[in-house]
Amino acid sequence: MEEPSTVFPTTIIPERSNGTGGGAYLYPSKKIMTTMVLLSLIIALFGMVGNGIVIWFLSFKIKRNKCTVYILNLAVADFIYLVVNVVVFVFMFCIIKGVPISHTDTSNIGRLQIVSTFGFNAGIYLLTAISVERCLSVLYPIWYQYHRPKHQSAVVSALLWAFSCLVAGLEYFICDGIDNAQPGTESCTAVYIFTSILYLVIILLMILSSLTLVFRVQRISTCCHSPRLYIAVVISVVVFLISVVPMQLLGLLLYFNVASAQSLEVSFYFITELCSSVNCAVNPFIYFLVGSLRQSKCTVSLQEALKKLFQDEAETSG
Repeated sequence: MEEPSTVFPTTIIPERSNGTGGGAYLYPSKKIMTTMVLLSLIIALFGMVGNGIVIWFLSFKIKRNKCTVYILNLAVADFIYLVVNVVVFVFMFCIIKGVPISHTDTSNIGRLQIVSTFGFNAGIYLLTAISVERCLSVLYPIWYQYHRPKHQSAVVSALLWAFSCLVAGLEYFICDGIDNAQPGTESCTAVYIFTSILYLVIILLMILSSLTLVFRVQRISTCCHSPRLYIAVVISVVVFLISVVPMQLLGLLLYFNVASAQSLEVSFYFITELCSSVNCAVNPFIYFLVGSLRQSKCTVSLQEALKKLFQDEAETSG
């Protein structure tokens, strides 16, 4: 699963051309780039705070259960991605404003891509696991309630973290974090095809599981399963499909030269960073809004909202 390239454009895009001859890149105006960087930075900062609060509550304030193990790991993955992006966005803002940046600094920022990709991939894999498991709880409620392995959440989360590390390593060390947006070497193309197929499988799993939840949730007795949790999962999946999938598809077109990389590369970079930040930052706010539904009190704390959201999972899980 490939996260949109987090290497700053100056490391992958030649200096601005005068537009005469080949190799010219269409750069957005400095005002547009500054606006998008600042907007992305603000979103990432809010997302860091939100995910940090979720991590705190799920770690120390709310009883651990089957679902909260996944949610906690998802919050950690999103937090990792957003922390790296905050550093990158500050770096980008400095360059746009003309602050002198050494080649070493640029290279170090480029190396952060593997950490960013690691967090981004892990988040998507965990969201897929959450949506699929919610779907299984609807389709096979007896198995889920009585026969599901006790430590399944922890084991699956650990495997997904390891798999994310493997995929991020393949993308970074084989493609060198540079050739992802243009036709590259044979080995890099093979990695890109693998991650694209993986990405397609993930999208299909998310769509099918979400549709199943939407059509089946009304038939489930609310005494065993709170519809709030299903609503939160479906909304998170919809946000992912809207904010990330279109740009991933465009990235695929750019890589195989179906679309013009020269005219789209820079704009693609800024838009994907903005969309990916939204995707990773929005989940805590979804949890709060959905957990606050039908509450009698005018003001509801995040802890109360989270407890309400996960109240359907009674027993503690690893």
